[in-house]
Amino acid sequence: MLPESIEIDADDPPPASKPPFPLVSADQLTVRPVQIQWLVSNILERGSLNLLFGEPAAGKSLFALDWAFCVASGIDWHGNRTEVADVVIIAGEGFAGMARRLKALEVKYQAPAPARLFISQRPANLIDGNNAQWVADSIAVLCPRPGLIVVDTLHRNMAGDENSSTDIAQFVANLDNFLKPLGAAVLIVHHSGHSTQQRSRGSSSIRAAMDGEFSATKDGGSVVLSCTESKDFEPLKPQQFSLKPVDLGWIDDDGEPITSIYLEHAGEAQPITTRRKLSARDDAILTALSEAIEKHGLEPTGEIREKFAGFKGWTNGGRKIVHIDHWRERAYKSITVDADGEAAGPAKKMAFKRCRDRLLNQGFTVEYGGYCWRID
Repeated sequence: MLPESIEIDADDPPPASKPPFPLVSADQLTVRPVQIQWLVSNILERGSLNLLFGEPAAGKSLFALDWAFCVASGIDWHGNRTEVADVVIIAGEGFAGMARRLKALEVKYQAPAPARLFISQRPANLIDGNNAQWVADSIAVLCPRPGLIVVDTLHRNMAGDENSSTDIAQFVANLDNFLKPLGAAVLIVHHSGHSTQQRSRGSSSIRAAMDGEFSATKDGGSVVLSCTESKDFEPLKPQQFSLKPVDLGWIDDDGEPITSIYLEHAGEAQPITTRRKLSARDDAILTALSEAIEKHGLEPTGEIREKFAGFKGWTNGGRKIVHIDHWRERAYKSITVDADGEAAGPAKKMAFKRCRDRLLNQGFTVEYGGYCWRID
């Protein structure tokens, strides 16, 4: 029952409210095909959310800057058409090298750095709604309809925990609520996992929110760009690049030439070779690691949890760590050597060391601080 002091007149207009939640009839969606508005054809679409991850020195920031340069200049990117548009890079690191990298791209494309490319002079805490709104308002003043916004890197532009699905959800929500309404594609540059190059670091929930995901991976002396997820378009075939050194025509204070690098396209790449099949001995020693973990396994230390992704959410004790001595002790039982007596000990030690190195290099195991664990 309403208090007696409040009177409601049926003729009064309804109070001001938000516009109705947008809905569209299905038959309107099938009248004509929806055209994808590409910024970089077959790579970046307007209004999309994308992730580009890679290990250190794999060129992930070079790819992002290259795309930004081409979109802001209207230059095709290695045969992929671009839509000329304003571009903003929210740079969280690498400020000192930005001018050199831009100068290297001027040399690569024989074109001046575009006036439509804007670069921040500090990182932004995009997990905070007020800060995200401030960034969006600042972008809108310079370019009311930007085509591309690059966040480089996620870690430097987010004051939360990248391993937390809650923090990642808030980060993505702020991109959806404040940056995407500007009409731009958003590209997040991120690091690959500590124990694997095949996924981005931190919570896996970030991948589920992406329209497109790309990886930059070192393959010998080359870098391979691959499309690892594409929700609504045919994925780009893996492309191979080399890091091309270039003299910028500048001289430092000591009179030495200043150089930088850019990505030189080398055509389509074959997918990076997956882990090889284990030999019988390697398989036995890897099984010995599982047995050692089952018998002597420990919860990972706080330092290991901090440095290596993927420990949160592990259940039933199946992802514990073990001291290498316990692994070695159990592995020796499965190693047969052509030696007897005192010579058998050093021979088994060498055989274990070789197998251990192969398992580590092939990505089957991880070691840190005298402890080890499996990667499945």
